[in-house]
Amino acid sequence: MFQSACPTARSVVLTTSRLCLHRLAVHCMTADSQVITEKATGVTFPQVAKFWQGESYRCMGAGVRTKKVAFVGVKVYAVALYVEAEPAANELGIRHRGGFFTDDSDDDYNLALTDGAFSKLIQVQLVRKIEGEQFFGAIEEALTPRLGVTGEMATLNNFKQFFHGKSLEKGTNILLLWKTEGVLDVVAKSNPDSQDYSQVKPDLSIESPGLCRALFEVYTGSSSVVPEAKKSWADGARRLLESDEVRRNSRKSGGG
Repeated sequence: MFQSACPTARSVVLTTSRLCLHRLAVHCMTADSQVITEKATGVTFPQVAKFWQGESYRCMGAGVRTKKVAFVGVKVYAVALYVEAEPAANELGIRHRGGFFTDDSDDDYNLALTDGAFSKLIQVQLVRKIEGEQFFGAIEEALTPRLGVTGEMATLNNFKQFFHGKSLEKGTNILLLWKTEGVLDVVAKSNPDSQDYSQVKPDLSIESPGLCRALFEVYTGSSSVVPEAKKSWADGARRLLESDEVRRNSRKSGGG
């Protein structure tokens, strides 16, 4: 009896410690309660945002994309991941109660964010001027083998043409929204006046569940182009899950 109880007590301590670390990570990552700051670039993203589709979105965290130039890591852009808050929290809660997060691994949380039946968005803000072909190069390299297998090269070329010939200035924002019906919306804004994208219209829409998933796996998958961001996004998912558990417990106790 004593031996079986000890691991349980230890797991409670570990879980509590993780939650404390997650809360600490929020304070380290944010300049104030309304934004999340990517530390390497100083780029800020709203913690809560509205886009042209869906309800309120919550930022899971931010990271930086770097590229080696003459053996030196050069910062190219900051990137944030948003999810539609309420359905994402509900689904994370269902997965948690089903034992999906038993190992508490970052990969499991990133997989849940990728697989979840809710809208999600990648927001990129460039911190240096690059050409459209340069931005799309790393993405194309990862997408080509996946979409080649599914016979969607024409879809990939359509996506590629959007960036062809574009000069992307420093401060340009690129938004990639994956709708639940398997449509990818693309928006590119050069030095936008505000972070309010609720009224914008997509510059490009492509119906392809395969492209949507493959594109997001470029960022959230095992060979992510922004590997350090995955830790931030996993912690964001843990915080969102915690908020869902708090709501559920409050309802059970008659608190609302």
